[in-house]
This record gives sequence, C-alpha cells and structure tokens, in this order.
Amino acid sequence: MLEVKRALAAGASGRDREKVQRHIAHMSTLGVKPPPHVPMLYPLLPTLVTNATDIGVIGNDSTPEIEAVLFRAGGVDYLTVGSDHTDRRIEAVSALQGKNSCPKIVATAAWPVSEVLDHWDSLTLRSRCGNTLLQEGALSHVMTCENLMVFVREQDGDQAEGRLVFSGTVSTKATPPKGDVTIRLELADPVMQRSLTHDYTVHVRREYFPAAP
Repeated sequence: MLEVKRALAAGASGRDREKVQRHIAHMSTLGVKPPPHVPMLYPLLPTLVTNATDIGVIGNDSTPEIEAVLFRAGGVDYLTVGSDHTDRRIEAVSALQGKNSCPKIVATAAWPVSEVLDHWDSLTLRSRCGNTLLQEGALSHVMTCENLMVFVREQDGDQAEGRLVFSGTVSTKATPPKGDVTIRLELADPVMQRSLTHDYTVHVRREYFPAAP
C-alpha cells in the first residue's frame, strides 16, 4: 500500500515544444494565464490522491485529465494511470488552486517501471465517457520517464519514496457532458498486450441556498 507523502503534477510537459507553445497561446485566449515555466510542476495536496470509484466536485466546471502516474514504494518505481481532475473555472484564475480543488484519481493496480521502460513510447493513454472517446495519445507525446524524473528531482529533491507524479496529459478529442458522469481511464501496453483501467463516477454537488444573482 502506498503512503503518499508528496504529490506533484507536471504541466506543459509535451515533447513538441512548438505544439506546447501553441496550446498555451490558445488557452490564453480562453482566459487561462500562461505558466511561468515550461515545463511546469505543481504541488498537490497528498490527501487529494485517491483510488475512489466515486468522487464529489462543486459545480459543473471540472473535467478529467488522463495522465500516466509515477510513484515509488518500497524502493521500486511504479507506473499507473490516473486523472488530474481539475476545476477549469478556478484554473483560469490560478492553475495551482484549480488543480487542488478536486480529487486526484489513481488506479488500484500498477506496473514496475522496469517492465515498460524499453517500450515506454508505445504505451497509450485513453479516456472515455460512455461511448465517447475523450482523450487519446501515446506517452511519446509527453516527457520521457527519465527526463520527467530529472525535472522532478531538480525541483523537489532526491527523496522519492512515497512521491507520486502526474506526467502531463495527451490530446483531447471531446469534452465530457456536464453533470454526473462516469469516466473510464486506460493505460494500454500494446507490446505486452495488457492494460490498466480505472472507472470513476463524478457526482456534482451544489449549494443548498445559492446567493441571489
């Protein structure tokens, strides 16, 4: 069982820097401030990390964000799949606060990194809501495992035991509908013909006595 001592989320972590800059420019037109550093690293509250299959969020402005998740437990580095679920309305004001406003989902199973390192780039992330493909992309589109861990060590130190890192996300194909929805996360390994999956349902909570407009 992993005791999460530190949790971090990488952002703007795509390997294609020109594509990353175009994405940042596009997000700026939507009111999201550009990150002060590329790539970026955000601290997360460890208590937000959960294997839950049901989560609660406030309002309709949060969306899933599928990512590879790296962590070390018992001196071994592991890889799993997760969702950097984020409130987009809050993110437009503060990316850090937006990311820390929702639970961070991780699957209950994982692979030792040593089993996938030689074919890392072929691993593929997919997320779905019902029959709708929300996101899909290979890990070749984000920072390599080695480069990501070097970046994390530079910013967060060498103490890796109990540290959990979200890698950054892949291309968006569709936006999930608002309201209560179920998200399926998948990390596929085509070389070893296996996959990690995790489903979670989002339950929207609202104020009982909202302020008058």
